[in-house]
Amino acid sequence: MTKKEDKITRHGLPKGEKRIQQELLYNPDIPTPTHAEYSVTMAHKISTATLCTISQNEGNYPYGSFVTYAIYKGNPIFLISKLAEHTKNLQANSKSSLLIAEGGDENPLALGRITLVGDCEKLPADERPTARSIFLEKHPNARFYVDFEDFDFYCLSVQSIRYIGGFGRMSWVDSKDWFGAEPDPMDPYAEDIIEHMNDDHRDAMVILCQKMSKATDTTDASMVSIDRYGFEMSAVTAQGERPIRLAFDNQASDSEDARKEIITLVKRARASE
Repeated sequence: MTKKEDKITRHGLPKGEKRIQQELLYNPDIPTPTHAEYSVTMAHKISTATLCTISQNEGNYPYGSFVTYAIYKGNPIFLISKLAEHTKNLQANSKSSLLIAEGGDENPLALGRITLVGDCEKLPADERPTARSIFLEKHPNARFYVDFEDFDFYCLSVQSIRYIGGFGRMSWVDSKDWFGAEPDPMDPYAEDIIEHMNDDHRDAMVILCQKMSKATDTTDASMVSIDRYGFEMSAVTAQGERPIRLAFDNQASDSEDARKEIITLVKRARASE
């Protein structure tokens, strides 16, 4: 389902009075993950969320529950007890939503989150073996109760997806794009790469910002994210910290690919000095 609204793109100019000072300092047309790709990557990475159902005991108000989940055919699945309040709610009304949110030490409103909206119903018996395997791979501790008679698998059939990537980055993701997207292969390696670059190669990132973006007065830089298409840095400039994104020549699928692509960019930047 697609909803029309005014969207603020990931590369749009920040709001503020001094718009000249806030001009984007890198090429906005370089390859970047779509909101669907960001959303799917987040959904596969995180394993806990808030399931919202329609309360049957509290006047049809939304009822939020902490749940564990896994992704099955693009939809979140849950192993829930017949005794749970949310299960009783779903049996009476399947309309529900799932809020998946990133955690971190920074401003929580600057972190990513997605809301998946749809109908959540008990999985057919013939799909239980596959769902069981997928769920236990994500939540191995569930093997102690997965076969209890009072636990069933429920699946939220995703119809609408709301993506928020932080301040000024949000949209309704088309369901076709959601089901067609794949998790970013670099996600499992991102944390280690970012730590390594920030600990050992800040000088290289300063050169990259100075020579391959408009942030020519960069005095320090740190990597803040990396994906299959490229990476983003926070550059320290006379105007404060500014975001800089650079693209790889080739998509990366693991840490070795990323290493080669970053080296290529650094060599190119140094050759222009």
